[in-house]
Amino acid sequence: MPDYALLKTLHLGCAVLSISGFAARLALMISGSAVLRARLVRVLPHVVDTVLLASALAMVWLLDVNPLAEAWLAAKIVALVAYVLLGVAALRAGRTLAVRVAAGVAALAVAGFIVSVAVTKSAWGFLAA
Repeated sequence: MPDYALLKTLHLGCAVLSISGFAARLALMISGSAVLRARLVRVLPHVVDTVLLASALAMVWLLDVNPLAEAWLAAKIVALVAYVLLGVAALRAGRTLAVRVAAGVAALAVAGFIVSVAVTKSAWGFLAA
């Protein structure tokens, strides 16, 4: 059986990698860099995000928690969906550079909100202040 502390450390590490990786890819997109087309840059985020999600699910399973019954976990899930949709708009679907940049900045703000919800264990995160 996996150790909760190890899973949490893995989850936190992957969260840092995921958010910083998104910010780096956003910067590459804004600059028009060809690096975005490199295989590692296209594949690694999916690996990191899969481990991030798997570690979250494993922690929920270990703690025997219904994530929809805990307001702060439900808020993280809703915000995660918003983050993914904004990320897709920023890196792929946005029609203009301005739309992509706006979506990217919004995605990073949502990521900050997700982190604040996790730290405070409040569904309002930094909005509670």
